[in-house]
Amino acid sequence: MPAFYDQPSVFGNAVVEDVTRFNQLPFYLVKNEVKTYPTWNIFDQLYGKIDWETNMGNVMKGVTPQRSPVGRALFFPNAVTNVANKDIYQVTESVETAGVNVHKYESFQFNFLPSFTAFWETYLQYANKDIVEKIAISNNQFIETNMWFAAPYVYLCGTGLTSGNPTQLGNIALNAANSKTAAWLVGVTLGQGGNPGVVQNFRLRDAFNAIMNLSEDLAAPSFNGVRNMPKDNDGVKDKYVFVVSSEVFLTWTFDPDVQTLKPLQLDLLFNDFKGSLFGTATCKIHRYPIRYSTVNILDPNGNLLYSAGVPIPPEIFDATDGKWKPNPYYTSLITAACEIAWCLGDSYAKTIKVGPPPKEFATPNMSAAKFYSMKWNGEVRLTDQVLITNPDGTVELNVYGENLKFISKLTHGYLPGERRYAFPILLQRARPSKMAA
Repeated sequence: MPAFYDQPSVFGNAVVEDVTRFNQLPFYLVKNEVKTYPTWNIFDQLYGKIDWETNMGNVMKGVTPQRSPVGRALFFPNAVTNVANKDIYQVTESVETAGVNVHKYESFQFNFLPSFTAFWETYLQYANKDIVEKIAISNNQFIETNMWFAAPYVYLCGTGLTSGNPTQLGNIALNAANSKTAAWLVGVTLGQGGNPGVVQNFRLRDAFNAIMNLSEDLAAPSFNGVRNMPKDNDGVKDKYVFVVSSEVFLTWTFDPDVQTLKPLQLDLLFNDFKGSLFGTATCKIHRYPIRYSTVNILDPNGNLLYSAGVPIPPEIFDATDGKWKPNPYYTSLITAACEIAWCLGDSYAKTIKVGPPPKEFATPNMSAAKFYSMKWNGEVRLTDQVLITNPDGTVELNVYGENLKFISKLTHGYLPGERRYAFPILLQRARPSKMAA
């Protein structure tokens, strides 16, 4: 009999129908993560190379061999008839240590409807995609936060590369001693100590000079490929990487120097890596770049919304129509007049990998059975181990399995490498004029 009606509460064992439908659930969860992680893990693709496993401790240590320097410009060996001089080289090590951080991610609880298939297709699927996306974005923000505070060099558009900048890790209040505080960021942007600060938007000449600084002045190596990605993203090999907003990338089309640099390939290359600049760099689009103002931002009533030098959140929730929207204070060139881009070389840092390992989602014939046994950092699971609050205020266990929620626990880790191998680029935001030049 396909159904039973008006039966007492205690009534036999449950009849499970269409068992294969439930077996497909973990497989779908994995496929959703496989599709979402590469889109949002911008910096993890370039620097995520540490496999986090149990019993590894709560402190990461990185030891980098240091070759001996090239200590002369001219070389005069003795004549073969004389006693030869000799060079003696010593290889040393530099050591970086970093703590490991952890954060939990959960969804709201869902009520388990009788029709599981319809429920999954209409709501659970979207909720799973949403939490996977937010986990990837959070890890990306964590890496960029550490990159920003650890950078001793900062490039100011129109001015050039600066050195000796604070490198201590900051705090949420952006006022930690010896770190890049909000006040420090405002001062550097506006100019201080005889430095003119940021004087223009990110021009192609800035890009050219930044690559010159990175390769010549700082001797940073180019990338050997993209980690945590399928092989068709190898277009970054032997290139440096600019991480810029789509606004910066699209504005380059109307750059004053673009007509004299016609060999530039400002087109889509190698999937999500865009453009080949000067044959030495490629670009990665940052969906949520850090944007800030050098003055306090007030709402129409005169209340403080965002302090000067404090990054502005990219999106908001509009309670009037119940929708998420881009934050108008973030998109405005007036209230968010400044932005941070990146010029990256290889080995600037190492981070704990998040999401499915590359060999799995690069393999088209991956079986569901193998997915079941895979475990990775940030894996999202669906659980019924929740507490239920009844209308009368009492709390009970979810013994009937009527409620579900997504949970994930993510270990974040960032270990500095060679700190001179990358630097942030501070720029004034700009867009092409609507009128022809």
